[in-house]
Amino acid sequence: MTTLRWDRPDERWLAYLERLAQACIARDHNELDKLLRLNVSSHLPRAILDEVEFFRRARAGTLRAPLQVLRYLHTMRQLAAGTAETQQFMLPLSTGATRSVRRVKSSVLRRAARRR
Repeated sequence: MTTLRWDRPDERWLAYLERLAQACIARDHNELDKLLRLNVSSHLPRAILDEVEFFRRARAGTLRAPLQVLRYLHTMRQLAAGTAETQQFMLPLSTGATRSVRRVKSSVLRRAARRR
């Protein structure tokens, strides 16, 4: 696998995450072992690795769901489906916010000048 792009995940990465999520849901210890031995597993965030490790070691009777793995899979699907224009929203800055920052800075400067 080539370098992983976090802004646009490819099909192989999504397929890997899908297999990982399904193995966690099924509590398939052998599949989880196999998936964690692949080089691509080094690209997983620490929280996801910790949760997958929990499911790899968990007993059959656990009722915990792999929520972090499923959230991460959902996020990667959203990034893969989105266009470049919708990936980041521009938030307009109100003029009131910049004025209040200026007021705070000027009042701090005045207090500092009085102390000298």
